[in-house]
Amino acid sequence: MMEKIIGLLRTMRPMTWISVMLTIFTGMTVALKTVPPLTDIVFISILLPICMVGYANSLNAYTDYRLDEISRPKRAIPRGIVQRKTVLYLSGLLFLFSLIIALMFLDLIPSLFVIAGLLLSTAYSVQPTHIKSKGVAAPMAIAAGYVFVPFLGASVMYGILRADIIIIALVLTIQTTGASVSKDFIDLKGDAALDMQTLPLTVGLRKSRIIIYSGLCIPLIIFPLLALGGYLPREFLWYLVMFVWIWYINFLYKAPPSYEKAYIHSFFFCTVSIVIPGIIYAGVI
Repeated sequence: MMEKIIGLLRTMRPMTWISVMLTIFTGMTVALKTVPPLTDIVFISILLPICMVGYANSLNAYTDYRLDEISRPKRAIPRGIVQRKTVLYLSGLLFLFSLIIALMFLDLIPSLFVIAGLLLSTAYSVQPTHIKSKGVAAPMAIAAGYVFVPFLGASVMYGILRADIIIIALVLTIQTTGASVSKDFIDLKGDAALDMQTLPLTVGLRKSRIIIYSGLCIPLIIFPLLALGGYLPREFLWYLVMFVWIWYINFLYKAPPSYEKAYIHSFFFCTVSIVIPGIIYAGVI
């Protein structure tokens, strides 16, 4: 029984919750220019992304089980730990819980951002849209769902939408778009077998690596320039330090055995990039 519970939890991919939690928290903090109320942190920045991202991931585990059988056979569905229909029921419950939280704690406009995120997650995984297999549209959808929608939604929650909020959201979304291509390096074998039109398979590994590096570097260039121009706080110059991390990620993409590690580093690189504005606007640095 415990193995099945853990297997179901893993279909929700808890590690990916962190990014959206921090994105919402940062959106709140940048909007308020201080740490948001505890109630908002608990229900909107923690519980809501657990349900929304959990829904997106469990639905993806249900629809892409054939891909996982090839690329990630140790996951719960390929190993037979949990049945596909059980994962589908879980995704439905998480969808419902997301709507309940939105209706209980959000006004109409921010609730529309929650609905938009849920619809985007659905379109990413299911036919006839199945954005995951649509080349450049896939990383764009991931970035929109993980960064742009939750960041702006968290700001709109307080009725605030300044120019600096939009700029930060756009730059971090572009970064995540590029970094999301790193996921396709892990799934190369399965994507090729199922004729997926991912970027590494359509434009090649070299160009895909350039896209990843370019995305990761965007805030490291744009934010310091805007800080020097007085459009953002000067603390955004701290992004320049992260170029050292870029060099290490570039090293990891040299050989297939390091692709998984490179993806993890790219993911946490984006997470750190997202949380820094929240730290700055909270007055920590």
